[in-house]
Amino acid sequence: MTLNLSKTGDIPPDEFRKYGYAVVDMIANYFERIEDFPVLSQIEPGSLKESLPSSPPAAGEDFGAVLNDVDKLILPAVTHWNHPNFHGLFATSTSGIGVFGEMFAAAFDMKAMLWRTSPASTELEDVVLDWLRQMLDLPERFEGIIYDTASVSTMHAIAAARERAGFKVREEGMSGRDDVPLLRVYASEHVHSSIDKCVITLGLGLKSLRKIECNGRFEMIPEKLADAIRDDIADGFVPICVVPTIGTTSTSSVDPVNAIADICKRNNIWLHVDAAYAGSVAIVPEMRHLFKGWERADSIVLNPHKWLFTPFDLSVLYCRDLGQLKDAFSLVAEYLKTNEEPSVKNGMDFGIQLGRRFAH
Repeated sequence: MTLNLSKTGDIPPDEFRKYGYAVVDMIANYFERIEDFPVLSQIEPGSLKESLPSSPPAAGEDFGAVLNDVDKLILPAVTHWNHPNFHGLFATSTSGIGVFGEMFAAAFDMKAMLWRTSPASTELEDVVLDWLRQMLDLPERFEGIIYDTASVSTMHAIAAARERAGFKVREEGMSGRDDVPLLRVYASEHVHSSIDKCVITLGLGLKSLRKIECNGRFEMIPEKLADAIRDDIADGFVPICVVPTIGTTSTSSVDPVNAIADICKRNNIWLHVDAAYAGSVAIVPEMRHLFKGWERADSIVLNPHKWLFTPFDLSVLYCRDLGQLKDAFSLVAEYLKTNEEPSVKNGMDFGIQLGRRFAH
């Protein structure tokens, strides 16, 4: 069939409205009857692939047919993370308002690398993250930046810790050098697997990650951490980061952050608190006793896409000194220089990404 296209090559506004209303109806109906679905998709592995054409279509089809396929083929293959009875891995909580935010983000399609390329996203992100900071009762000195997942947030925090350790890894790398000792990262036995992947990605290697014994409540034992740090220093290793967890994935256990902060302070070690799972709970004053000491951290990660009605993916990294993150990552090519540079915050300066999504 021949598609009816607008001057820009997109579908015309009247068709966009027609199918947009249909999509909103489908989503509203889905939310309304989500409890009627089994939590876990009931299809067999490979069955969706077998139901789809093995080669691309020669021509586009009416979008109404696409919506029929969503209902007939895609919906049965969905595991319903928003189902009230979903309790696997971690909580999630998208919402109708969150879906609207996604729609605007997709429509504006901004690349939030520079203030100039995305003033709305840059300034909105700063304001909303400061609102969230206040709701969490974190000190004013903490400033946030948005990444996609906690894995990426934590990787950036450990990279900043590595840079602060003073071995000029940003400029000179780690390979081919004999003046860089083993750089050590510490976490509990029950830490999220993303920490392992972070040390792999950053070139530290799994041998750099030392996992500390936990007690019967699955909490890191501070005395064991102190002993490990002392022994490592005696062996010529350099501790650069400790990662306690507030809300482990397996058991929701909470490491004693305040005691761990004491150890980090004595040894001048970067303290990164992984509160990706449970961080949102700090909004509730009655629960803040679980977070004692996190205000002493160098960095904290939490995920609004867990419990704060925000669609996946949105992870926030708060830093006591965001400038240290900038020191690790800022790189301004000629084509990225703008007149506003000295007076604005450019999101690209704080991580490996250049293009960043509109903050939703």
